[in-house]
Amino acid sequence: MGLGGRCGACLRLLVLTAAMARADVLPPLDAQRLARGIFQELIEINTTDSAGSTTVAAEAMAARLKTAGFAPQDVALLTPDGAPKRGNLVARLRGTGEAKPILLLAHLDVVEARPEDWSVAPFQFLERDGYFYGRGTSDDKSMAAIWTATLVRLKREGFRPQRDIIMALTAGEESGKDNGVDWLVTKHRDLLNAEFCLNEGGDGHLKNGRRLLNGVQAAEKIYVSFAVEVRNRGGHSSQPRPDNAIYQLAARHPWKRWSLDQQ
Repeated sequence: MGLGGRCGACLRLLVLTAAMARADVLPPLDAQRLARGIFQELIEINTTDSAGSTTVAAEAMAARLKTAGFAPQDVALLTPDGAPKRGNLVARLRGTGEAKPILLLAHLDVVEARPEDWSVAPFQFLERDGYFYGRGTSDDKSMAAIWTATLVRLKREGFRPQRDIIMALTAGEESGKDNGVDWLVTKHRDLLNAEFCLNEGGDGHLKNGRRLLNGVQAAEKIYVSFAVEVRNRGGHSSQPRPDNAIYQLAARHPWKRWSLDQQ
């Protein structure tokens, strides 16, 4: 079963971007409907690596932007050679150029979702008891929907910011030879150059419909490799001894080095 969090929390980033739009032009309720419709469309497109396609999702969001008035040259569908299902979308809302661009980043791919592991259909958008269900509701199609909806709003309302606003919806989050961000930076760096980037992370909290917190995550955890070494007299696995190095390693704290001298 996939849990997307409280409905309001799924769309909490609209609070962060609402200041860029003229709220008197598009009523808040209509803005929520727009974001929800885009959210549903993304959830119901299978973007798993095995059977799905981020290209289909990227094309759907490109169509939304073009319908809102984005010029074709400002909506780029970019797909690596030999990987037709690993498409990326980079769109640009042009500003006055008084400041350097800002990049809005989200990934379109989702992890695998076997229907037998779910109590609901993983690629069917469902709202139940104040929650959204579906693969990608929290990671990371909610953000992709928010960014797209925000750009659509700004374009429809004729808003022209001081800086270009770039949105990149990518085919891969962290790994793979066609990883979205890595491939885009390598092949199309000029489309992504920005002063700073807003990506997934942080958190938000609602209580009784009131926004209590919009968190900002300034860094991301990374993996750390350790080399752990145990020394003893050695021997042969056919005649194990009580001071077997494997047993010693398993019984000791991995951040300390042990030898027979320490026994």
